[in-house]
Amino acid sequence: MSTEPGRWGGGSHQAVENFDYAGLPGRLSNPSLRSLWREALDLERRGHLQESARRYELIVLSIPEEAYTYWRLARNYWRLGENLPLDLKVERGRYFDLSEEWAGRGLEVDSDCAACMLWKFVSMGRQATTRGLLTAAGDVREMDELLRRGIQLAPSHRDNDGNMTMGNLYYAGSVFYRVVPEWWWLKWLVGVRGDKPKSLDYARNAVGLAPVRIDYRVELGASLLCLGLDRGDSDRISEGKKVLRATRGLGEFLSTDQLDKRHAEVLMEFPERACGYSRDGFIDVEGLGKQVRTGG
Repeated sequence: MSTEPGRWGGGSHQAVENFDYAGLPGRLSNPSLRSLWREALDLERRGHLQESARRYELIVLSIPEEAYTYWRLARNYWRLGENLPLDLKVERGRYFDLSEEWAGRGLEVDSDCAACMLWKFVSMGRQATTRGLLTAAGDVREMDELLRRGIQLAPSHRDNDGNMTMGNLYYAGSVFYRVVPEWWWLKWLVGVRGDKPKSLDYARNAVGLAPVRIDYRVELGASLLCLGLDRGDSDRISEGKKVLRATRGLGEFLSTDQLDKRHAEVLMEFPERACGYSRDGFIDVEGLGKQVRTGG
């Protein structure tokens, strides 16, 4: 495995110094834990996510009743999986499993932990795109509930102008309701169906909260193209291409922004693939539907 920071390394040392340690929930703010928190956060901001996770696990052993540490652990493990190449399916899957486990444990501690809902949702989503979408057929109802409840709670946590729980929930929701088909029988079969207008609303909300995020803007473009082509709406198609084209001139916020800009170019060239767009690749929605109807 690479020791490079990956997508989430390179944060400011000053951010660790200025972190509101006294504002941590409950007993997590105990001064006796201050050095452990500093280590965990500094390792995380430098992209040493495994080492950071070990510190968070020590904090959980001392203070098991606060969900805050659990979702940070879930996020670290999700990021570890996300940093790995797509072809390392087994290794990626293990990290996404750990992410789901820690997020789930956080929800056991606090059933209103919106950040736990976010990281459980995205880990389940990555398990599906890593191991095959049919493996998630039984999970989509729970994923829908996690999204709806998380957004309803309107969490206020933010790391910086480009990374906040609410923005990530809207982004995740936009992808989910765009990629899941709107077939009427799907709701009867698995309890959930897609919702392209909702996807577009969520994408606009995500960009509104964090306009520096290129991946959010690519999602907005994909959602506009998907809905526009489905409804025969030339204005939305035109707006989608405009949004995607505009990413060319945007500054980079994440180390993967160049990849997302390439995705924008592909979507402009092949707009008919927008409904199946995923950062892990394009999904054959029609083919998936046939598999679901026939049981695989």
